[in-house]
Amino acid sequence: MPRGRPRGSAAAAAARRSRRANARASAPFNRKLVLNQWLLGLFGVERFDQLAEHLKDEALEGMDENNVHRFHHALCLHLPVEQRPELPDELLLEHDQAIVSVTQRLNERRLTRGEAPIVWKYFQYLALLFTKIYLDRYFRDPRALLVALNKRIATLNEGLDEPDRVAPFDEAAEAWPQLNKIAFWMATGSGKTLLMHAHILQYQDFLETHGRSRELNRIILLTPNEGLSQQHLREFEKAGIGAEIFDKDGGRLFAGQAVEILEVTKLKEDMGEKTVAVDAFEGNNLVLVDEGHRGASAGGEGAWMKFRNALCEKGFSFEYSATFGQAVKGSQALTDLYARSTLFDYSYRWFYGDGFGKDYQILNLEDDSNAEWMTSYLTACLLAFFQQQRLYREREGAFRPFNLERPLWIFVGGSVTATLAARDASDIVEILRFLSRYVANRADSIEHIRRVLHEGLVTATGKNLFAGRFAYLNSCGLSPAQIFDETLATLFNAPAGGALHVENLKGATGEVAVRVGDNDPFGVINVGDDARLVKLCEEEGLNVAEREFTGSLFHELGQPHSTINVLIGSKKFTEGWSSWRVSTMGLMNVGRGEGAQIIQLFGRGVRLKGIGMSLKRSARTTLPEGLERPKHIDTLETLHIFGIRADYMAQFRDFLEEEGLPTDDERFEFILPIIKNLGSRPLKTIRLKKEINGVSTEFGDAFRKLGPIPTIQPPNPTREEATAWLQKNQVVLNWYPKIQAMKSAGVAGGDAEGAPNQARLTGRHIAFLDLDRLCFELERFKAERGWHNLNLTRSGIADLLADPTWYRLLIPESELAFDSFEKVRVWQEIALALLRKYVERYYTFRKREWELPHLEYRDIAADDPNFPCVVRETSPEYGYRILIEESQHEIVAKLSELKAAIEAGELKPWEFRGIKAIWFGQHLYQPLLFLDGGAVEISPAPLNKGERRFVEDLKTFHDANPGFFAGKELYLLRNLSKGRGVGFFEAGNFHPDFIVWQLEGKRQRVAFVDPKGIRNVGLQDPKIGFHETVKEIEQRLGDSDVELESFIVSNTPSHVMRKQWGIEKDAMAKRHIVFQDEDKDTYIGAVLGAGSRAGA
Repeated sequence: MPRGRPRGSAAAAAARRSRRANARASAPFNRKLVLNQWLLGLFGVERFDQLAEHLKDEALEGMDENNVHRFHHALCLHLPVEQRPELPDELLLEHDQAIVSVTQRLNERRLTRGEAPIVWKYFQYLALLFTKIYLDRYFRDPRALLVALNKRIATLNEGLDEPDRVAPFDEAAEAWPQLNKIAFWMATGSGKTLLMHAHILQYQDFLETHGRSRELNRIILLTPNEGLSQQHLREFEKAGIGAEIFDKDGGRLFAGQAVEILEVTKLKEDMGEKTVAVDAFEGNNLVLVDEGHRGASAGGEGAWMKFRNALCEKGFSFEYSATFGQAVKGSQALTDLYARSTLFDYSYRWFYGDGFGKDYQILNLEDDSNAEWMTSYLTACLLAFFQQQRLYREREGAFRPFNLERPLWIFVGGSVTATLAARDASDIVEILRFLSRYVANRADSIEHIRRVLHEGLVTATGKNLFAGRFAYLNSCGLSPAQIFDETLATLFNAPAGGALHVENLKGATGEVAVRVGDNDPFGVINVGDDARLVKLCEEEGLNVAEREFTGSLFHELGQPHSTINVLIGSKKFTEGWSSWRVSTMGLMNVGRGEGAQIIQLFGRGVRLKGIGMSLKRSARTTLPEGLERPKHIDTLETLHIFGIRADYMAQFRDFLEEEGLPTDDERFEFILPIIKNLGSRPLKTIRLKKEINGVSTEFGDAFRKLGPIPTIQPPNPTREEATAWLQKNQVVLNWYPKIQAMKSAGVAGGDAEGAPNQARLTGRHIAFLDLDRLCFELERFKAERGWHNLNLTRSGIADLLADPTWYRLLIPESELAFDSFEKVRVWQEIALALLRKYVERYYTFRKREWELPHLEYRDIAADDPNFPCVVRETSPEYGYRILIEESQHEIVAKLSELKAAIEAGELKPWEFRGIKAIWFGQHLYQPLLFLDGGAVEISPAPLNKGERRFVEDLKTFHDANPGFFAGKELYLLRNLSKGRGVGFFEAGNFHPDFIVWQLEGKRQRVAFVDPKGIRNVGLQDPKIGFHETVKEIEQRLGDSDVELESFIVSNTPSHVMRKQWGIEKDAMAKRHIVFQDEDKDTYIGAVLGAGSRAGA
C-alpha cells in the first residue's frame, strides 16, 4: 500500500486495530473472505456451493462444438439473468472465450507431443473466470472496484463482533496499489500449477489489451526451495512457457517474457554470494508466489512479506497456497490482508467434499514408552503398507483403469538440516533400527504380525486401534509366517532375508540407500548431511558402508524400474516434492505447532489421479458402462497415517474442524430402493445394436474399426444425393458476439438492433489465408477428437473454402473489407472456426449414415441401464446410492423411514432437508428424487428444477384428464446421460431427459422430451432439428405400430428466442418447441398430441 501523511481516519483505524488486537477473534477465517464473497455476489449467490452445484456433473467438462465451455452454458442456464445484472450472458461469453484462448495456447505444446490436453475441472474453470472478472475490473476502474469491495466489507462487518471485523481499504489513498495482490486458497492436488500458467497468460492479455505490455519488467516466480524450483521449470517447459532459474549474473535478453524462478531464501536486503538484493529488481513485475503460506508465516511485517511487496510495488502478484487459513492464525494484519485478497477458495474441505483425492485414516501413538506397544504399532504401519502393496500386485490389471500407482511408504521425521540435530537423527535411526529388527528376528516379527492381525492394539479406553484396518489381508488365508516371508520378498526385495545395510551413495548427494543383504535397495533416505547420518547409524550398531552410485534413487521414485518401496526423510517433503505413489505415511515428532506444514504433508499423500484423470475416488465418480469397482479398491484409495510422539492428531483434528470436515465420521453408503413398473406390455425404445460384426458399438468403436474412411469434401448432391443434408443443415458462424466482446463497455453506439449481415469468404479473402496452417490445425483437431479414420487432404480443404453452400457467416460487412492487413489474422480465425465446425458435422453425418441401418427397436427390460443401480460383485442392487456423513443423524433416520415405507409399498409424501421423493405411478420406477442443496450426494444425479417441474406437470395433466387417457396407457422414464441412457449421434450426441410412451391398442407413440434452456442453442442445432431426424429413423425402422416424436420443453421465453432466431412462435411450435412457463396450461397436451381433447 502507498504510504502518505497520517489522516484522522487512518489514525482512528489504527486505534481500532489496536483494540481489536487485544480481543479474541472467534469467526473462522473462511467466513471473512470478502473479495471472494463479493465475486460470488456478482453471480447472485452467497456461498460457493450454490454456484458449484450446477457445475459438478463431469459431463460438463470440456467444450462444445463451438469451442464454448459447457460450464458457461450451465451457468447461463441455472443462474437467472436478473440475479446477476453485472454479469449478463454476453459478458460471461466474452470471459469464457478468453479462457478458451488461454487453454488452447497451453495445450499447443501438449498436443504436439501427443500428450493429453488440459480439460478444466469445474473449480479450475471458476478460478480462471473469477480471475478474468477481477482483472477486468482492476484494469478498467480500480477506484470503483475498491469502493465496491469496501461496501462488501461493511456488510460483512455488520454481522461480526468487533474482534472479527475486517479492516476496509483506504479510500483516501490511490486504489490500484491496494488491489494488486490476489491469492488462491487451493487444496494440494487441485492444480495450482496449471492455474499459475493460465494466470500468466491472462495477465499478459490484459496488459496487451490496455496497451501496457512494455511496462512489465519481469515475471518472477518465488518458491520455498530448490526442489520446487526445478519442478516448476519442468512444468513450464511442458506448457511451452519460457522459464529459467534466476541467475543474478545473467543477461536480461528475455526479461518480461521468460519466467525467472527464484527461491525466497535468496531474497535479501543486500547482495551476497548466493543471494540477491530485492532492490536489484524494478518494482513493476508480475510476481507469482507458490506455497504463499511461507511468506505469511513470518507475519505481515516480516522481511519476506516486505520483499514480496517491493517486487510488485508497481506490478501485480498472484499467491497460491493450501494453508492460508492456518498461516493467518494469531495475526490480525495477515487476516485483514488475506481476507481482502483471497479471490478464490477451494480449500481442502471443498476438494474432499467433491470426492477429489484419497480418503484418510489417522492414528497417533502419544506414548511410546512401552517398547512392546511401539513395536506392534510400527508393525501395523508396515502391514498397512504391505496390504496395499500386495493388493496392488495381485490385481494390478483390474486397477489399471483407475490410474492407481504402485504404493510407496514414507516415514517423516523432524527437520533434517545440515547440522542434523540429535533429536532429528534419532527419529531416522529409530525407524532403521525397527526395520533391522524386523528382518533379522523372524520369530518375534511373526508374533507381532499375529498380534496386530488377530488381537489388535487395545487402548486404555478399550478401543482397538486396528479394528477393520486389515480386511483384505485377513481374507487372503495367509498365516503370520507366510505374511512375514512375503514382506521380505516384496517389501524388502530380499526373499532369503539377511541383515539391514545403510549405504552412503557417493554419487548422489544427500541420499542414503537401505538394503537387505546384497539385494536391490528397498529404501532411500533423503537427508541434508548424509555422512553424519551414516556415522550415527554406525554408532547405533547398524551395518554401514559406502557405495559409488550414479543417478538418484530419490528422483527415480516415479519410474517403473525403481525398486524403492520406502522413503525416509524430513518435513522438506511438505513442499516441492510430488509423487502419486504415497499410500502409507509414518510420522515421528511432526506436527507440534506446525499446522500449515501438516496440511502440506497431508496433501502429498491424498493426491489421486483417478479414472480418466478425474482426480476422484472411484466411489465418487461416474464409471463407464461395464466397468466395476474392484473389491478392496478403497484400501488403495485411502491414505493411512501413523503418527508417533506428536501433537499431530490434535493439530489435524483442529484443521479438519476448521475445514468443516468430519474428524471421525466416515461418509457411508445408503441404498434407497426403488419400485419398478415395466408396464402391461413391452415398451419400445431405440438403441444401436450392441455389436456390429463382433465389434462393440460403445464409444463409437465400431464405426472407427469397420466403417468406411470418409474424406473431407464439400457437399455435392448431384453426385451424392445424401449430402444435400449438409447444405440444408449449414454450419452457422455468428461473428457478432466476438465483435461485441472486443468493444469495451465504455464505448457508446453501434448496438442498434437489426438483421445480422450474411457474408462469405471470397476468392480474394482466401488468397490471403495460410492454407498449410489451416491443414495443421485441422489435423490437430482431428487428433483431439480421436477420429483417426477421417481423411483430410489439402485439396479438399481448399475446395471447401471455395464452396459457400455449406455455411452461413454472420459478420459485419466492415470486418471483411480490404482496408487493413490486421484483418488477415481475423479471416484466418474465421476460416478455421468454419472448417472445424464442418469437419465435426461431416464426420457425424458419415457416422450416422453408417450406423442408421444398425439401429433397432429394443424392449425396455428389467435391467435397463436407465434404472438406478449399484453394481455389486454378486448381483446388481437397484436403487439410489446416497452418501451421507454419519454425523447427519436426522437425515439418516428420515431416509431409513422412507426406505421402510418403500419396502412396505407405502408411497406417501416425503420431504426433508431439501430432499424430496416424487411419486408418479406412470414412471417406470418410483420414487424420483429431487435435491435442493448439498445435504447428501445422490447417484444417479437427482432431478433438477426443470425436470422436476415437467414430471409434476405431466402427473397433474394425467390425473386431470381421465377422458383423454381412456383406452390408453401412459408411461414415463427418465433417460440418463451419456453411457447409460438412449442417445442420438444424429443430433450431436443428444440424450433427451425423458422418454414418454402412449400405448393404444397395439400402437406405441414414443416421444423423446428434453426440458432445457435454449438461449445458447442455434436454430440450426441438430437438437432443434431432431423432430425431423427422429421421423427419418421411424421411416428407416419401418414398424407401422411405432410412432416416434421429439419435443424441446423450453424454459427460455419465446420472445427471447424470436429476437435471437428471427422466427415467430408458431414456427417454433412446428419445430416441436413448447414453452414451460408461458404455455404452462397447454404444453403437456402439445407434447402428448392432445390438442383440444384434453379434459374430455
